[in-house]
Amino acid sequence: MQNQGVVHGGAIASLIDTATAFAILSLLAPREKVATVDLAISYLRPATRGRLKAVPNVVRAGRRLFVVSAEVFDKQGKLITTALSTYIKV
Repeated sequence: MQNQGVVHGGAIASLIDTATAFAILSLLAPREKVATVDLAISYLRPATRGRLKAVPNVVRAGRRLFVVSAEVFDKQGKLITTALSTYIKV
């Protein structure tokens, strides 16, 4: 939490980056790795308490690039954040 009593945006960004990376793990060969190229986040409302749930969705899985969207919901199921992330095989 930050001083205003809401979850810090950086913590939410980290949650999104982790959830979207795990969404593409099953699409990779055993020794393939990816790196985040871009992460665009829209914070829609503050999260003030309780658990957050990130729901990723693979939008496109190409040969080298992956595009993944994500939505983050609060304990009451309200949408608090949306994101679009791009990964590249390294």
